[in-house]
Amino acid sequence: MKYPNLFSPLTIKKVELRNRIIMPPMATNLGSAFGEVTPELIEYYRLRAAGGVGLIIIENAQVDMYQGRSLTSQIAVDDDKFLAGLKALAEAIHVEGAKTFLQIQHGGRQCTPSTTSGLQPVAPSPIACKFLGVEPRELSTDEIKSLVDKFVQAALRAKLAGFDGVEIHAAHGYLINEFLSPYTNKRSDEYGGSFENRLRFLDEIIDGIRQLTGEDFVVGVRLSVDEFVPGGIDLEQGKAIAKHLEEKGIDYLSVSCGIYESVSTIIEPVNYEEGWRVYLAEALKKEVSLPIITVGVIRHPEFAEKILAEGKADLVAIGRGLIADPEWPNKAFRGEEEYINYCISCNVGCIGELFANGKVHCAINPWAGREFYWGKQDLATCSKKVVVVGGGPAGMEAAMLCAQRGHEVVLIEKEERLGGQLLLAATAPGKDKIRWFLQYLEKMLQKLKVRVITGEEATPDKILAMEPDVVFVATGGEPIIPEFSQLEAAISTTAWDVLKGKITPSKKEVAVIGGGMVGCETALYLSDLDNKVYLLEMLPQLAQDAEIITRIELLKELNERGNITIMSNTKCMDVIGGRVVYLCEADPQTSELHVDYLVFALGTRPRRELFEALKGRINEVYLIGDARSPRKIYHAVLEAANFARQV
Repeated sequence: MKYPNLFSPLTIKKVELRNRIIMPPMATNLGSAFGEVTPELIEYYRLRAAGGVGLIIIENAQVDMYQGRSLTSQIAVDDDKFLAGLKALAEAIHVEGAKTFLQIQHGGRQCTPSTTSGLQPVAPSPIACKFLGVEPRELSTDEIKSLVDKFVQAALRAKLAGFDGVEIHAAHGYLINEFLSPYTNKRSDEYGGSFENRLRFLDEIIDGIRQLTGEDFVVGVRLSVDEFVPGGIDLEQGKAIAKHLEEKGIDYLSVSCGIYESVSTIIEPVNYEEGWRVYLAEALKKEVSLPIITVGVIRHPEFAEKILAEGKADLVAIGRGLIADPEWPNKAFRGEEEYINYCISCNVGCIGELFANGKVHCAINPWAGREFYWGKQDLATCSKKVVVVGGGPAGMEAAMLCAQRGHEVVLIEKEERLGGQLLLAATAPGKDKIRWFLQYLEKMLQKLKVRVITGEEATPDKILAMEPDVVFVATGGEPIIPEFSQLEAAISTTAWDVLKGKITPSKKEVAVIGGGMVGCETALYLSDLDNKVYLLEMLPQLAQDAEIITRIELLKELNERGNITIMSNTKCMDVIGGRVVYLCEADPQTSELHVDYLVFALGTRPRRELFEALKGRINEVYLIGDARSPRKIYHAVLEAANFARQV
């Protein structure tokens, strides 16, 4: 076996796991608005269980449906009426050979009136979360006692529903974490102040669950062992809490970190290194004898195997990686790592959708969250000849899916290699993970024997001569360059050409016109080349088109660079050679900036000429990706899949 540690069984209490791969609890919003388990949710988890994972820990089931809900469609476990749906969920997972625990949670101060039916969020102390900006109400002692009972009753319902255990959510800044942390707990009664008092709420929950569910029922805790905020829990305090929990008799510890105010450490954006927080689990592994779960940007089987082989943890959580590819465990077991669709940490389809009150999806797996409605990708009723023009993410996805459905597929790309916008996106600082998706698509096209033609532009006549039944036009777009008085080609270029390496200025003064996500990333790229960069954006804020966690990291890095000057609320009025005439919102007079180079990052216009030429001349012609409308990888892949599955 290639990964003997990863695929060795492990028993927690009397629950035997078939391997060491854990699907950690990740919110999906696939429940109903009233807290019920839905068919969508069951199918989503069933497919991950069928994919070979050893244990699935179901997302934050709410112990107080109205007061503690942190999502609009979060499942609940605070009433017996939810038992039927929970039983169906547990059964679906068990049938596929995996074990399952139910995570029980209360959102505390990290809720908003929109998720709590207008109720003010509650917390140990009335300290607002800086990320959400909603001031909570301080809980009374009687309310705390009542909440202890809610957690205990929720655990009993989990047992009655057939789950193999429960995980108490004491991480990520939610209610129990708030009691544990000196950053959020300023109480002076029996539930605050000393270390022992801050642990009392969790202790009473554990004691109550043990008394009601018995010794054989698995009870674990997910813990933020470092909150990464000044005055909060740090690793030394995390170790002390872990030792205490072991003495309380919990059965395992899932080691995590962060709260909403340090959200990038919970749901890392693309620039975080693989396994960067494994050191936290390793530190606790040296302090306690409990089974330890580690998590955090663990993407590759060989990396996960190494963690276990070196004794840094007992189990490895593959989170977003299982959203991107439910078959991750099965493929790793078969030695088919090159065909795993590795998560690229873009956060657009998963947490980005949740923050917008949507359902969980994935930028690189369009089936995620749609499994119940889209169903299996079956073979087409008849094979067709399909021509795909454009080898970017939309074109490659369409070609792959059509080939999987049994069609004869030809992919034509005018550049010498495939990738399109993926190549540009992966060049920006810290975004090399995007290459993983490109490599996956290339490998799949080879496996499926798709005929790929590169370095050749597809004309209408060439395509018609091929006599296709179906054509996908994924010709992408081109950068927008507005007309100015005197635009000199020698010193003016686009963000695309900079990221392609066609122009590599060093130790120069460069103005980047446009402060969207591409402009910001181009500014960082130029900064790395030791240029002095001026970043001009007409809107008040930069990178408003970026997913929120990615944007937080992007702005942080921009502000830390000493050679980048941010000029927001600044409109470029004219360009005359190397002279930029601009207008600031606060100043009615125009000003000038003299630079060596100008780089335009003002968006993209679609290239639809081929589509217009073919429309009406071929029975099925689909316009997809940036050629349809310039957007993100998420939209290009979804659009390609939605059409391809119907061909």
